[in-house]
Amino acid sequence: MLMEHNVVIKNPRKVDLRFASCYPNLYKAAMSSLGFHIIYDFLNSREDVYCERVVYPYVESLESNTKLADFDIISFSLQYEQDYFNVLKMLDNAGIEACKENRNKDDPFIIAGGPCASSNPLPMSKFIDLFIIGEAEVILDEVLDLYMELDDPRKEIDAFLDIKGVYVPDNPVKMAIVENMDNACHPVRQIVPQTDDKKFVPAFGDAFLLGVSRGCTRGCRFCMAGCLYRPRRETSLKKLFKIAEKGKKATGFNKIALIGADVSGYSKLEELCEGLLEMGFKITSPSMRIESLTDNLMDILQRSGLKTITIAPESTWGLRKVLNKPILDQAIYNVVKRAFKRNMNVKLYFLTGLPTETMEDVAEMVEFIKDIRKMSKKKNAVRISVNPFIPKPHTPFQWESFDFNDLSVKFEYLNKNLKNVHLKIENLEGAVIQHILSVGDEKMGDMIEKTYKRKLKFKEWVNIDFKLGLEDELPWKNINAGVSSEFLKKEYQKALNKNITPWCEVFGCYGCGACSK
Repeated sequence: MLMEHNVVIKNPRKVDLRFASCYPNLYKAAMSSLGFHIIYDFLNSREDVYCERVVYPYVESLESNTKLADFDIISFSLQYEQDYFNVLKMLDNAGIEACKENRNKDDPFIIAGGPCASSNPLPMSKFIDLFIIGEAEVILDEVLDLYMELDDPRKEIDAFLDIKGVYVPDNPVKMAIVENMDNACHPVRQIVPQTDDKKFVPAFGDAFLLGVSRGCTRGCRFCMAGCLYRPRRETSLKKLFKIAEKGKKATGFNKIALIGADVSGYSKLEELCEGLLEMGFKITSPSMRIESLTDNLMDILQRSGLKTITIAPESTWGLRKVLNKPILDQAIYNVVKRAFKRNMNVKLYFLTGLPTETMEDVAEMVEFIKDIRKMSKKKNAVRISVNPFIPKPHTPFQWESFDFNDLSVKFEYLNKNLKNVHLKIENLEGAVIQHILSVGDEKMGDMIEKTYKRKLKFKEWVNIDFKLGLEDELPWKNINAGVSSEFLKKEYQKALNKNITPWCEVFGCYGCGACSK
């Protein structure tokens, strides 16, 4: 059984627009997403709008049990490419035509946002009327205001093109972002699930989600978020403490999760954590940068009750240079040692299938993991997660391919040689589909639909080769995320030569283009 606190209840008859914020994945994932909380809080601050939540696989709202088909606007948060199939299932189960060409004036207007929509909306353009490119707070108000002015928004879709951050295939669009994080939406009255059923418990448990920063300029060449949401923007320390204090009163939570693409890069991280500890919070974060984990910070995290340090070495030293993540092995060993000294566990993330990677690199990574495992006698002190590398749009590696057969061999080697390690390897079949949906064009809509209807076999996905040449036209060419194609090409060549580009916030501007967006 599930109960919720801080739910917004409005009289539907006293609003001008009913908005369904849909998360095409399970409830626990939705409630772990700060972005999902932001949309809910932001829209419900308007008196003329009632925003309700709908989560997969359901097609009725959590607030009033209203059917999806009865809303004016349906919005999907596209966080993961595999969720595209769930979008179609939710529409189908709600009796709504999935293909936008088959919908009429009386059907809900369907929009989508999130990182997948912002990076490459083309694969879902067959189904979505309008895409939000960027951060919703600076786009949605104008979209909703115009929607209410139009007689038939679907037929008058071009009217939305004057709004920055709106994509209606196939217009050029510039990504819209919040420039000052103190002015961003920081939801205080976050939804509090009350349940004993583990399938409803969010990833961070009973934790308040604190938006520390957005964007990242570290320049990891595989990371889409690091390129897409530049420049890095921080919420001020004073603002964060104020939000945390109000959040604690509103939710009753004594644990706080620090959220951001580069939490470890926050300029006053130790001061923030010390202050939150003094306020009585336990502190957690999805992952911490290895170089940020000083003795003082680890002491603070330990005192706050954190049991596991999560870091991402990614690969061997040589391949870390390819990734532009030049962290020495010794620095990683030191963090692990200091974690064990404090009786903390460690979780480490790795990638395989990287550009220039050989079987010798994979063998070296195995030995590196074994060395770390030997550093503790505790059974579950070390947990390893290995994911296949997936080329993403708007990154220097967007021109790389995805080799299913090569990865199959490497995964088999890892499983065979890491039997005494707590090892989790990501599903390779899902990764194949994720890659194609990441870099595909509008033709992918047919494949998404056929796969949903079980008319397409997996081998047909494997046979698709989406490697793009440096001079090829990119499917997402009309999406201007700020970072220029020329900069990405230079970074790609530097990666192949194992050359490093130091952090711009310390070593100066490299002219990527993001700061002018």
